[in-house]
Amino acid sequence: MGPLESTDPERVGRYRLIGRLGAGGMGQVFFGRSAGGRAVAIKRIHPHLATDPSFRQRFAREVTAARQVSGAFTAPVIDAGPDDEVPWLVTSYVPSLPLDEALQAHGPLPEASLRVLAAGLAEALAEIHRVGLIHRDLKPGNVLLAEDGPRVIDFGIARATDGTAATQSVIGTPGFMSPEQVQGAELTPASDLFAYGAVLAFAAAGTGPFGEGNMPTMVMRIISREPDLSGVPESLRHLVAACLAKEARGRPGPGEILDYLGDVHVGPSWLPPAVMTGVHEQVAKVNKALATSAGEPGATGGHQRTEVLGSGGAAALGGAAGAAAGAAAAGALGDDQATRVVPPSGHGTQDPANGATSVLGGQQQGASHQPTAQFPGTQAGAQVPGTQVPGQPGQVPPTAQYQPTQHQPGQYQQPRQYGQGRPVDDDPYADLYGGPRGQRADPRQQQHQQQEQYRRAEEQRQRQLEQQRHQQEQQRRAQEQQQEQRRRQEAERAHRERMRAEQEAARRAQAEARRADQPGLWSFVKLLPLLIIPLIQIPLGYGAALAWSWFTTEADVWTGAAYYFEPWSMDSFWHATMLGYFILNNLVSAEFLVRSLRTSFVTGAVLALGAVAATNGLLYSFGFWG
Repeated sequence: MGPLESTDPERVGRYRLIGRLGAGGMGQVFFGRSAGGRAVAIKRIHPHLATDPSFRQRFAREVTAARQVSGAFTAPVIDAGPDDEVPWLVTSYVPSLPLDEALQAHGPLPEASLRVLAAGLAEALAEIHRVGLIHRDLKPGNVLLAEDGPRVIDFGIARATDGTAATQSVIGTPGFMSPEQVQGAELTPASDLFAYGAVLAFAAAGTGPFGEGNMPTMVMRIISREPDLSGVPESLRHLVAACLAKEARGRPGPGEILDYLGDVHVGPSWLPPAVMTGVHEQVAKVNKALATSAGEPGATGGHQRTEVLGSGGAAALGGAAGAAAGAAAAGALGDDQATRVVPPSGHGTQDPANGATSVLGGQQQGASHQPTAQFPGTQAGAQVPGTQVPGQPGQVPPTAQYQPTQHQPGQYQQPRQYGQGRPVDDDPYADLYGGPRGQRADPRQQQHQQQEQYRRAEEQRQRQLEQQRHQQEQQRRAQEQQQEQRRRQEAERAHRERMRAEQEAARRAQAEARRADQPGLWSFVKLLPLLIIPLIQIPLGYGAALAWSWFTTEADVWTGAAYYFEPWSMDSFWHATMLGYFILNNLVSAEFLVRSLRTSFVTGAVLALGAVAATNGLLYSFGFWG
């Protein structure tokens, strides 16, 4: 929880803000307290969204539906201001640990905790879907681990931003969006069940079922790849796999999930001890923040009033002036305790417990303050107003003026007023009081001066606020430009990666095709019997010889010398056999040579050339070419 910034309001509706919880695409989330001291989470919508009338209508409609959601496993909406200048939403605050932070600090959850988490999230989704809402952004950050079970937050409100001019993008978190959500299709409650399965897989393994990566990479994995469920316990793997089905109609509903899980025990030890300790620490922090805020001035809606107690004309009037000065000093120091003028019967000490400043009408015995000076010869108990010198107990300069020439024993001489008997300009405290004390300022003039000072201070404060707003606007624009630049860089990097992947895939496909078509040594060995044994060569040679004889003797196309073949003579037999060897061996060797050259198989090319040379050399030695 972070502190409030100078531009944050002190209150939203009837709820007092205590600290910042975070920010999202819709607005800033604050931690606060209700008038009754209840911890609440307050979401204040971004001002640029509040100017969109269509957003306001959707926001009001979704808030109305979200108020109908109840159940033990959700953080219900308890108040909202959809029609305010800046809309806001208040939900019950649950002291807890977010699922992602708990897993990052303490590792994956055991199987028993996973079953409780699965049942709790299924009940929460059943309640959300019952009122016609779709969560659309169920992720580990929106799942809270509390003492008595899990909670689902931020349900149903994300749809209010769909279609606004400021959010022309897919609502959701990469790795926890359904295939239909990343493709921008119309969503159904089954989309939340896909995110439900991804959250369970994340809680079981510590990583999402589709790994990590940028947005384009995660989209491709969600659409085309199967999830990695190796870290999910065997008893829950079938359920998680069904929830992560690519087709929405193949996913189970919350009711079917609850029937599959059966009765799950949720006790005070449903979380591992380390995680439960973290939850208890969060509870203690929330209680401390509420207790601290209850004692601050803003907890009562304003500062405590300054009271003037007691009776008696002069004493009460002088005490009121001192009380006002004390209240101003207390306000300057941040102390909001009341300043009181104690009645004469009270003690003349300053009570450190309540911080009150006491002005006594009479000094009691044993009091810490010294009494005012008394004139010689006065009656017992008579007092003359005096002023104690701080730091010098026992030395109290009298405030009365003595006149020895006219003093009679036992007679009290009234002090003369300041300014009588001396020039008005000769006032050593004139700078302190803004002028000679003998001159009373006009109340109307004082009021006008105070109003003028207040106006100037207000103008200065407004200028400072305007400067702060201008600086924040510049920072916001710079951040938007940086985000846009990062988005473009990310898109360009994704495009380059996709092109590289396609080129690499094409190269691999070509290499695989070459390897598939490449002849091997074993294929050449299998050809050797065919090249040596004349099972095919003899009939092939007879057929070729008879065909050539017919062509040269019977066909009218040939004009050269006629060729006569006698099939039953021995010479014709040897000639037909060698002709078959010539035709078959050269054709087979030429085909093997071409395949070897096309696939860069050097050994095969050498073997093919060797077979051609051997065949024709043997034929030459037997006189085939003569």
